[in-house]
Amino acid sequence: MPLSQLENFSQIFTVGYGYAYLGLAIASGITLFFASLKFLLSLQQSGYKNKRYYKWLSNKKTSYRSRLMLLSMLGFLFSCVLSIFFEPLVGEAVSPFLGFISYFLFVILYINTESSVNAKVPLNKTKRLVRLSIVHIIFLTALSFGVLVLCDYLFFLVNNRVVQLLRYSIICFLPIILPALLAFTNLIVGPLENAISARYVRKATAKLDQSKVIKIGITGSYGKTSVKEILKTILSQKYRVLATPSSYNTPLGIALAVKNLDSTHDVFIAEMGARSVGDVKVLADMVKPFYGVITGINSQHLETFGSVENVKRTKFELIENLAEGGEGFFSSDSEGAKELFDKCGKSKSVAGISGEQNLVSATNISTSAKGMKFMLNVKGEQPVECTTVLLGNHSVSNICLAAAVAYKIGLTPREIASGINRIQPVNHRLELVPNNQNIVIIDDSYNSNENGVKAALEVLSTFEGRKIVFTPGLVELGKIENLANYEFGKVLAQHADLVFVIGKHNAEMLITGLLEGGMDRERIKFASSLNKGNAMLNKILVEGDVVLFENDLPDNYE
Repeated sequence: MPLSQLENFSQIFTVGYGYAYLGLAIASGITLFFASLKFLLSLQQSGYKNKRYYKWLSNKKTSYRSRLMLLSMLGFLFSCVLSIFFEPLVGEAVSPFLGFISYFLFVILYINTESSVNAKVPLNKTKRLVRLSIVHIIFLTALSFGVLVLCDYLFFLVNNRVVQLLRYSIICFLPIILPALLAFTNLIVGPLENAISARYVRKATAKLDQSKVIKIGITGSYGKTSVKEILKTILSQKYRVLATPSSYNTPLGIALAVKNLDSTHDVFIAEMGARSVGDVKVLADMVKPFYGVITGINSQHLETFGSVENVKRTKFELIENLAEGGEGFFSSDSEGAKELFDKCGKSKSVAGISGEQNLVSATNISTSAKGMKFMLNVKGEQPVECTTVLLGNHSVSNICLAAAVAYKIGLTPREIASGINRIQPVNHRLELVPNNQNIVIIDDSYNSNENGVKAALEVLSTFEGRKIVFTPGLVELGKIENLANYEFGKVLAQHADLVFVIGKHNAEMLITGLLEGGMDRERIKFASSLNKGNAMLNKILVEGDVVLFENDLPDNYE
């Protein structure tokens, strides 16, 4: 029975149309979910924080919304054309449904276009993501069904032939609300996720309280992951060590690592990240470390901290919340860390390349393309020669800091040296990438702070050959970000022969700094994405070139 012959609106659901609508709504919900994947990725990279997600969404440089609007307009226009043009051929009853062809065609075209752009960090398929995705699909399906019902309700209210033909075309505008609906979904499931996370954290805290392992906490603006991996390797010469993987430095990340803790472990190392005052205290209360390590202080994450003083206060929360009788370790190569060392009233040690008070220091440092050699000096002990594949003086500084902790725990200088010789580079942190083209590739894409940049350029200067740098600049520096990138450009001009500025986010200030630093304009290249930059690079690379990938904007910064 054609819709035009139904006597009232409720009859739609008694003659089979309701089932057809439900099928179309489910197909629409699933299709729209795949169109949401880029927004879902950004939400995940924003830590599932709607505030950070909206900041990315409201950025004028975020092009996904404008592409969705274009998709919706084209879909609507094509739907109108199909319905009106084919109405004489297929009849009044069928013609309105042709709008669905346009709707699904353009949404699938959008999905195919976006999927061709590889994410730098793909979606992490966690249980939280699965739960959020299921609820999001349900909401999308319900919304699609509601729009279909609304379309036919309007059809019954308005006795107009044009409205009858085009009534389903309105569904083409559904993609426009995808970003907002995802934020709403995240808001709805938030309380459940918070409860689940709190349960994991409580169980992990209880497990750590009952465990007899030596607990170590590591925090700082930079160098946390490197020191953690170095310390893990050194301590593994004598102990069975469990450390939080990668950059798992949140309460939930630490809780997930603790699931693997068992009675055979001797040491647990927790990396502790922070974006606001109080974050480290939460982690310290959870782990209750006996040893606390502060790697260095700078303006990283100033955007969320507000001031460097807040950064220092937050990092010092680790020392303030050590277990009774605990000891703090500080880098002598960071002015901020040394300031906190002076402030510390507990048992404490300082370590780094140099310093009169250092428990551990390094001398006779030499560098090659294969790594570094140096003498490790532990106060009161005979110096030992060490070799490492790591690059840069900052790596030696990190080794000294980790060695100080290992020495206090019970390793001898010889055991420490043996561990140092086994250290492997941390992924994407001044990592030499093997290739068969006699080109030196240095991957430092996970470093995004002023100290890390300085260290990377020092390493770059130790190599012969044409020096090429890929960088999008520095992020999350708040009010000083523009100035920091301008200064970075000036310094970069003194170390590089060719610079690829990637993305628009910091391009203006970087290029201005490069020009002010004396670099010729023709030696400065711009690419809107890393993929496009790589394509440009491949055309000019020659044997002997040295390429440094310095920092890489996450997808929610593009």
